[in-house]
Amino acid sequence: MALEIKLINRKNLMPLYKRKDIPRLLAAIKKGQVNSVYLFFGERFLCRDVADNIIAALLPDKEQRKSNIQEIDGDRENPARTVNLLKSYTIFPGRRIFRVTDSRLFLSKNMAKTFWTQAAAAFTEKKFDLAARGLGRMFSLAGLSRDDQITDLAAGRWRTLFGFAKPQEVDWVKKVEITEIPDSEQQSKGAEQVEAVLEKGIPPQNILILTAEAVDKRKKLYKFIEKTGIIIDLAIDAGATAAARRDQDNVVRELIVRTLNDFNKKIEPRAMQKLIERVGFHPVAAVMETEKLALYAADSGIIRTSDVEAITGQTREEALFEFTEAFAARNPAATLASLERLRENGIHTLKIVAGLRNFIRKLLVAGAVLRQAEPSYSRGMSYPVFQNNYLPRLKETRDELPSALTGHPYVVYKTFLQAEKFSPAQLKQGLAGLLETELTLKSSGIQDNLVLENFLFGFLLDRNKNSGKLSQT
Repeated sequence: MALEIKLINRKNLMPLYKRKDIPRLLAAIKKGQVNSVYLFFGERFLCRDVADNIIAALLPDKEQRKSNIQEIDGDRENPARTVNLLKSYTIFPGRRIFRVTDSRLFLSKNMAKTFWTQAAAAFTEKKFDLAARGLGRMFSLAGLSRDDQITDLAAGRWRTLFGFAKPQEVDWVKKVEITEIPDSEQQSKGAEQVEAVLEKGIPPQNILILTAEAVDKRKKLYKFIEKTGIIIDLAIDAGATAAARRDQDNVVRELIVRTLNDFNKKIEPRAMQKLIERVGFHPVAAVMETEKLALYAADSGIIRTSDVEAITGQTREEALFEFTEAFAARNPAATLASLERLRENGIHTLKIVAGLRNFIRKLLVAGAVLRQAEPSYSRGMSYPVFQNNYLPRLKETRDELPSALTGHPYVVYKTFLQAEKFSPAQLKQGLAGLLETELTLKSSGIQDNLVLENFLFGFLLDRNKNSGKLSQT
């Protein structure tokens, strides 16, 4: 019977599915086209979410789902025990599903850099448990113990152990308590054991579901499942390209719509866009914030922009304004705090750099104008004087103001006050420094937050910061 199931799937089902193919896979399952093994890999929340949908199709009876699913934590899994479970029979009716979450069976040494990147990002976001898990897996691949001090490794030894160049910033590792390091030997043997039992055939009512954030497609077990099972690729490009951002936004949009459908609610297009801007690419946050909005809307069937503004966190525009305000005030502590909120809003570091570059250019324009002999500008000029006297005279001397100085008079006034604090030379050096920062972000393995913070400290703590001040006259 198990062999028959495999033949059906190989003939009628495609072995690799993408996110857009999930409805087709669910339809096939409902027609009885069921496989003995399903592998999900990619974005962690999506893997769990889609696996839940597949399990619901495999076990339509809710009561059976309560008793016929065996949950297994991949980080603590004993593969030999899983194999014994897969081989066992049961007198109870219905399919039995063994779901291994965060499986370690597809890991290999060349994935160490992936785990390092994930751990560093988690540490930056203060998700120390995730940072510890990533480092633990990285240590496991290199055969290290918790007592090993990788921060002191020579560059050559680092590359030998992990397969990639040693990053410049590694001291943060000392602040992470690695609680568990998976047994790499057990993992290697486990992959062989699982492949062997699947190849031999398991009882037809038993189904193995594996989820993993990353897989090495060269692994024998992966290739075996690729030929005989079902693989669902849920990887999402986490980059900042236009294509990557579109893909990320589409994922979040789908989760919002589906969550609202459960509450019999819809959302206005503008409210949808604002919600996406606020949550960024954080699938878990998207679902949680949408649920809060649905409950907040109560009897209303439509989620409006005002609802999003009332319930969901700070907008990206507000966060960026707060950041540039702190930057212009030369307040390093407030600037770094605002930078952290930008990251929490899911704004990529390169976008922050672009926003800062535009802001400095605006200050350069304002600085050049306020240093003109006519009309004369006085440092610390009050807003009424600026609005009623200086600005009208300025407009008389020009056919039109530079685009950087258009808008509400008070906004222009604030720009002038900010420009007072910097000399043209400083601002030009700032633009040059931002260019170097952007090149470093795009070409090095250094953590993004460290690169940008290095620029901010260097610029804001410049000893010549008073050189931009104007006279009181």
